[in-house]
Formats: sequence, structure tokens, C-alpha cells
Amino acid sequence: MWRKRIVVIAVCLLLFSLIPVSSVSADKGPEFTPLEDVYYTKAGCVVYAEPTYTSLVLTTLDANLPVRVIGEFSNGWYRINIGVICYVKMDSLTTAGAIGLPTNEDKQIADAQKTAAELGYEFVYLKLNKQKCIEKDIYNSYVGQKVMLYAKIDDELGVSFKMLYNDKVKNDINLNYTKTVADSPYGGRTVEFTVPEDTELKGQLAIFQFKEGYDKAVTTYTADLDSFEYVEMNTYYTEFSEFAYAPMTQVSNMRIDEMEIPNSLTDNQREKMANIRKGIKYQSYDTKEYRQTVRGKLRKDTEYVDYDY
Repeated sequence: MWRKRIVVIAVCLLLFSLIPVSSVSADKGPEFTPLEDVYYTKAGCVVYAEPTYTSLVLTTLDANLPVRVIGEFSNGWYRINIGVICYVKMDSLTTAGAIGLPTNEDKQIADAQKTAAELGYEFVYLKLNKQKCIEKDIYNSYVGQKVMLYAKIDDELGVSFKMLYNDKVKNDINLNYTKTVADSPYGGRTVEFTVPEDTELKGQLAIFQFKEGYDKAVTTYTADLDSFEYVEMNTYYTEFSEFAYAPMTQVSNMRIDEMEIPNSLTDNQREKMANIRKGIKYQSYDTKEYRQTVRGKLRKDTEYVDYDY
């Protein structure tokens, strides 16, 4: 009897060894990454017992409530801790929210708010995580809305994302810039901002805000994503503001040349500065093919102008 059992076991082992490994291994599930951050709920945030739509719904939360995010799945779910461990879809949370807006007076944020109000855009303050990244799911949840997302990168650099069309980004937006400063021989200075990853924005504008002080001429250059050479974008005169602005269709390396100017601006120059601040682009060189496509569909308040005074 025992000999027959040994033969049966041997035959089973032989047959099992002939089966491809892939056919018996379990399918790989979504990748999980631990997190430790505080995000805010959007209106109607549905909380599930498990990271699937078919699981038990625990509750529905109102907007702007802080929740502790302790992990994320690659298929679009967050694991959260609200006294119990539960799950929400990524697009139901945001790093933005009224509760996340600093209560102290911050001139950078106030200046960006003023711009949005003048345009009739909703202003949303993005609280960056420790990596200074805007997750694509959070960013894309605002695409197509008449909204300006503002992220304060540090005390000298901020950026407003002016949403225009339904063109979503494919990757997280990395705003972890490294800053290098060099004095120029002519009394000004050159500041270079380098970022680990480039991001093209096909349906939005990134309006970068530089804190430079009054009565400065600040010329901004951005790295061309084809040649990687710096291309001049615009010069902003800070006669009435301590901030300079530069609208761009990408997040990439930047350089600014700063010089003091003694003369007052003409009316045309003042009008141009107001337009740049609101996201109207003035430039004479831009090689990316998609910008030729975007050019034909821009609205009046978000012109893409190939013109210099």
C-alpha cells in the first residue's frame, strides 16, 4: 500500500513540475506604499471598509475635514485612519481646502488670491507634502474647472496652476526645486531653480511667482524640453509689487536674471505686467509642437501671445 502511495505522490509531483509557474502563481495585486500625511476631504467623500467599490460603505464625509492618510494603493485608493482603518478613493481627498489655508497674513498667498479673484477663478491653496509633490490624482481632480491651484514652494517661490482644459497630467508634479544664487558683475544676480523631473502642461498654465523686491527687472528663462537649453520667456518689472511672475506651459528648470531699474514704466509696460500676472504669455520662442495645437483654442482671458513690446 505504501509503495502505491509513493508512486501516486511522485506522479503528482511530476505533473506539478510540468505546469508553468505563471499559471499557479497568484496575480500580483496593486502596489501599496506607506504614507504619513494629513489631507482634506472633498464634499461627499465616501469611506469604505476595504479598497473596493463593492465593500461596505462606512460613512460619507463633508468637505474640508482633515484625515490622516497612512498609505496609498497604485490602483487609486488611500488607506486612512479616522479612529478606524478604512479606505477612500484618491480623487475624494485633496491637499487643498479652506481648513488648510494659513490663517496668518502671507503676502505670497494673498497676491495669488488677488489674481484669482480678478479673473473670477476659484482659489484653492495646495498644502504640499514633505516631498513637495502634487499627486496627479489630486491635481487631475481639478482639471477642467475654473480654478487656480496655488502651491507655496518656499518663502521665495510659489506657483499658481490656471486650469484651462480637460488635459490631465500623467505623473505627479514634483516641485522640490533646488536653488542656486550667483551675483552678476553688473550689480544684479542670477538665480537658478532645478527640479528632478520635468512635467509638460498641455491644458494648464503654471504661473510662477518669484519674491524679488521692488523696482527690479526680472527676466525668466525656462529649459526647453527638447534641447534642454534655457529660453527667454518674459521680463517682469516689480514696480508695484515685490513679486515677479512668469506663466509657463511646463514645470522644469528655470533661471532668472534680476537687475534694479531706476526708471518708471510706460502704460503699455504696466498693462503687460498685469497680463503676465494673470497668465497671459508673452514670448518670442517656444519649440514644443503641442503649444502650436494649444494656441488655436485658448480663450480671451488666457491668451498665448507671441509678441513683445
